[in-house]
Amino acid sequence: MKLFFACVVSLGFALPAVAQDDTDVAWYENLFRPKKIKSIENEIPQAISKRLKAQDANDKPAEVKALIELGVLHLTHVVDYEQAMGWLIRSLAIEDSLNMRKEKIFTCLAMARVFEDVGDNYKSLEFLSQAQRLSDQEKNRYIQTLILNESGRVKAAHGKEEAAFEDYELALEYARELKQQGLEADALIHLGQLLTRKKENTKALNSFKDALAIYRSMKDKLNEAIALNEVGEMYRVMKNHERALANHVAALEIRERLKDDNGLAQSYNNVGALYFDEENFKRAISNLQLALQSGRKAQDQGQLMKSYDYLSKCYREQKDFKKALEYRESFLAIEDFIGKEKNERQLLEAQNRYVMQKQELQIDKLEGDREQREKVIEAQDKLKNNLILLIAFGMIIGALVLYLYFLKRRSAGKLQELNATKDKLFSIIGHDLKGPLNSLTSFSSLLLNHIDKISKEEIKMLSQDIDKSLKNLFTLLENLLEWSRSQTGSIDFKSEEFDLADVLNENEILLKVQAQNKKIEVVNENKIGLPVKLHRHSINTVVRNLLSNAIKFTPEGGKITLNAEANGSHYSISVTDTGVGMSAAAMQKLFKLGTKHSTLGTAKEAGTGLGLILCKDFIEKNGGTIGVESKEGVGSKFYFTVPKWI
Repeated sequence: MKLFFACVVSLGFALPAVAQDDTDVAWYENLFRPKKIKSIENEIPQAISKRLKAQDANDKPAEVKALIELGVLHLTHVVDYEQAMGWLIRSLAIEDSLNMRKEKIFTCLAMARVFEDVGDNYKSLEFLSQAQRLSDQEKNRYIQTLILNESGRVKAAHGKEEAAFEDYELALEYARELKQQGLEADALIHLGQLLTRKKENTKALNSFKDALAIYRSMKDKLNEAIALNEVGEMYRVMKNHERALANHVAALEIRERLKDDNGLAQSYNNVGALYFDEENFKRAISNLQLALQSGRKAQDQGQLMKSYDYLSKCYREQKDFKKALEYRESFLAIEDFIGKEKNERQLLEAQNRYVMQKQELQIDKLEGDREQREKVIEAQDKLKNNLILLIAFGMIIGALVLYLYFLKRRSAGKLQELNATKDKLFSIIGHDLKGPLNSLTSFSSLLLNHIDKISKEEIKMLSQDIDKSLKNLFTLLENLLEWSRSQTGSIDFKSEEFDLADVLNENEILLKVQAQNKKIEVVNENKIGLPVKLHRHSINTVVRNLLSNAIKFTPEGGKITLNAEANGSHYSISVTDTGVGMSAAAMQKLFKLGTKHSTLGTAKEAGTGLGLILCKDFIEKNGGTIGVESKEGVGSKFYFTVPKWI
């Protein structure tokens, strides 16, 4: 166990801070904190005694806690994986039989630690995921934060840095929400270490400093020394040796008071390395010799190897090649020892994985028993539900008879309403057709009867007016034709894959001349691809209608902005203008069949009133929504959403 915690400290990982407001989380995290040898010798018998007392009192929660404690003690102190898993499986059996969800979370976390120690990363993450699912049901932020820190640590250790980063950031968010300083500081240390790997040194340094401030406010000296060490190493990386030395010396002083041999070996080595970088070899050797003494007491092979390596380099720089060779040989010897130990550990992990596979059979059996119990409960619930359904069925039949009676009466009223809507629609279409046709008749009569009296400029002006009338008439007929085809089912809304960004670009180019004639700036802010699987023709019609309307109702010198954003599973497309805008009452009439709302454009362009109805119909048939935001005299923003194609 001593070697295990030496490894934790030397790597700079913060030891778990105790959650102030959740006794169960505090109890679990305390199981993994360092203990003196005498304390270890007493704790296993005490845990066994707790279990027996709980059994006699039939106190299942207390018995489960004692079993988890025994499992963790055998994992971290005895290093007996089979025995550790045996205790945890007994705990799991009780939890499953009594549906003790919260206790099962801690058992799954402990099992994840066992599989992590035997090198089975996949199984470890599997149990962490199971713990996460249970904690989601419990809705306990303390436990969720604990799981995220554990999950992040396992993922980071196996190279999944981005996934670990997400876990730590969420853990930090939860810790701050709970105002749990210890958990917050732990997450900050972890984030700082990941940022260090990504070479984001300034962010890493700030993260370590924030953690240091929290540990100091909590008077957590052990973790304060760890944070000081991290800050010192960051300053060393950033070539600020003065600040690096100050932080390492501060860490050293704390570790001397705590008599932490592992930490002392690390701090003396770091101070020695700093003096070596400054070519102050005498001071470097003094600190490295002290690191060597502490490393031997702690049996910390990693720090011993570092001490030997730097001592060899120091003596080589001083031209004392004999001592340089001696320390180099010691370095190689311990490197060889660590290599052999690593090979032995890999062999042991392989053996332990075989043992764990046998234990997994017991876990699978427990899982099968649990599923069987759930099936029995499900069958009982099903029987009860069937009885309820029979009663409900009789009530539904009665309600259905009444509903059909009222539906028949209401359908007659609905039919009258639809006929009225149809009449309103034909009235609108007739009115909108009549205007351009009257204009054309007047213009043609004027040209025929007074051609000799009309000047060239007047003919040009009349031609422009005729052109506007024809374009408005064409737009009305085009929209009316599209709408009627949609309503009668003549349009086959067959989806195809295309880039919506291309449609925006094409319509921008198509209507650019029309906008330039009114000195309107059209800006397409979208710079990314927008892959969709929709009916392209109908979407193109919508974009053209919205952009054309924006040009129509924007004065000279105005601006129209096309934009696209990704929102979850949808894209949101907007056309924003600096035009005349509209009132809240006017907006209520938009997109509704049978309501007349058509406003003249800024250049007296007539509107058909049917285009927006067509747009709404097309967007909804493509699985999206359409809306508007507007303010009179300021402008309007028409927007629609469509599903992404992934």
